Amino acid sequence: MTRSQDTTTTAGISRRDVLERGGAIGAGAAAGLTFVGGATAAPALGPARLAAQGEPATPRQVIFVNHDNNPFFVPVKIGLETFCAQAGWPAPQFTGPAAPDDLQTAELQRQAIAAKPAAVAFTRTNTSTFDDNIREAKAQGIFVILFNTASEGYKDLDVAFVGQEAIPSGEVNGYQAARHAQEITGRTDGKIIMGTIQPGHSALEARMVGTTNGVNRYNQENGTTFTTESLETSTDGPTSISRQQSKYAAEQDQIVGWAHADFGHAFTAQFARENGLVGKFSNGGFDLIQDVLTAIKAGEAHWAIGQNPYGQGWVTASLIHMALEGGYPPFDYDTGAELVDATNIDAVITREAKFAG
Repeated sequence: MTRSQDTTTTAGISRRDVLERGGAIGAGAAAGLTFVGGATAAPALGPARLAAQGEPATPRQVIFVNHDNNPFFVPVKIGLETFCAQAGWPAPQFTGPAAPDDLQTAELQRQAIAAKPAAVAFTRTNTSTFDDNIREAKAQGIFVILFNTASEGYKDLDVAFVGQEAIPSGEVNGYQAARHAQEITGRTDGKIIMGTIQPGHSALEARMVGTTNGVNRYNQENGTTFTTESLETSTDGPTSISRQQSKYAAEQDQIVGWAHADFGHAFTAQFARENGLVGKFSNGGFDLIQDVLTAIKAGEAHWAIGQNPYGQGWVTASLIHMALEGGYPPFDYDTGAELVDATNIDAVITREAKFAG
């Protein structure tokens, strides 16, 4: 696979960027200063308190557009809807293509802009396809913020980003892959396959850079010589499993682990279970969808890196509120790299149950 050059995507994105720059505030931004959560020193916040003062809350229509409506985004949508309900805003819209499709995503963004909402939140999975839409929305006075994926150069568009730092989280992924590979196989060499559901997706590409970094760090600390190699998989289970099985059939003596840049380890767990291969290699990746959690609980996968998708909805919406109702520029918010494995899987399953559907 030809690797994208856009691999430094979200490196350096952190809360340190607070006040360094923010997204342009739409023409409807309120002049009064209010704080999310209602600080006592500020004017009252929330529709009930405002109504009591004779200042009804302004209804704000918000539209989120993602790049792939897979199960990962269910908590994002719930977080968005929860905040909007708390703010007294109309029910938000949340949309995206059924499978990764940049052109369809761009068209859905244009449709969102045409609806003239108060704010839009977009994912930006590469450095060019979506920028004209972002500029057009801002030109129309629509507040714009990015969530989940930003891509290199997003700061030049003067927008904030809520999501995970991709390269550092990938380093966690790679280190776990090498550690479990040695523990499970007893080997000190071999390939760790980095699956990706969407080659060219900037965050996934950056995660794979980080994964290789993490494997190399483990090698340096433990005298091992594990290597990494990328493989295009799919969000479609049978397709992903077929590609993984073909790879393993061709190189099984060389493969000691799988370190997906997404939730592909759920499919690795299935093909390992169906072919009697559980315990033959390490298996992990990202995201806390139900099949991933079930695989970790069963010992068919060994870790997952969470990125707080609920926060990617709730925090993004709260930053919109902070800008439109309070007049404060938003800031970048890192949603973290939570390591989930056998030591905390039960607690995480309980926490994530509300998002299972």
